[in-house]
Amino acid sequence: MQRSDFLNAFGAIAATSFLGAAPASASVAGITIPDTSLAKEATALAQSSEPVEIFNHSLRTFLFAELIAKATNVPHDTEAVYVASILHDTGLTPTYMSAHDRFEVDGANLSRQVLARHGIAGTRADLVWDAISLHDNGGIARWKQPEVMLVNAGVGADFGGHLDVMQRADVIAVLGAAPRTGFVPVFLDAVAAVVKRKPLATGNSFVTDVGYRMVPGFHLDDFCDDVKDDPFAGYTH
Repeated sequence: MQRSDFLNAFGAIAATSFLGAAPASASVAGITIPDTSLAKEATALAQSSEPVEIFNHSLRTFLFAELIAKATNVPHDTEAVYVASILHDTGLTPTYMSAHDRFEVDGANLSRQVLARHGIAGTRADLVWDAISLHDNGGIARWKQPEVMLVNAGVGADFGGHLDVMQRADVIAVLGAAPRTGFVPVFLDAVAAVVKRKPLATGNSFVTDVGYRMVPGFHLDDFCDDVKDDPFAGYTH
């Protein structure tokens, strides 16, 4: 999982605390948090299974996705983006981690169950499934539907991408509402737990294997090294 996948994801498209359940009609940086029954269930499932650092990342993903959509005039299904954003990392948790599937697929499969309980299936359920399963694969997500691109872009924004698209005051408001404090080490530990439990589900590409074996000098940036520096260090009130 390369940081460049996050940061390059959206190339095709030129201070309330949320430690508890997001209140109805809460708004951050002009973005309203959906408060439908579907959105509330997704929020409850994520909050009950994830460390607060990862839940806050999921909320920032939604808020950044919406700010990017607003800045780039992208029509989209806001509720679908919210559900996908909030559930996209649930596959990292012991509660929803399968024995063999990729964590992205675990989260996507959970979304199908949640959507089905609200009478949503077919194309819209597929849309949310794709947005979650491709949230860390910008090379594919950028070619998909707006909702898939936006969730990927929101994730990328939380790792320092697309900051030039958003207003500085809005970014500061998002960080105030859903603090990024402690996120990176907690996230890396959660991913490491997945690797230990099911190494064959790490998502490595065979193309990468060929590159390292057959192309002299081939090298990819290391995600763990890339996220050492805080991209938001300069975003203070």
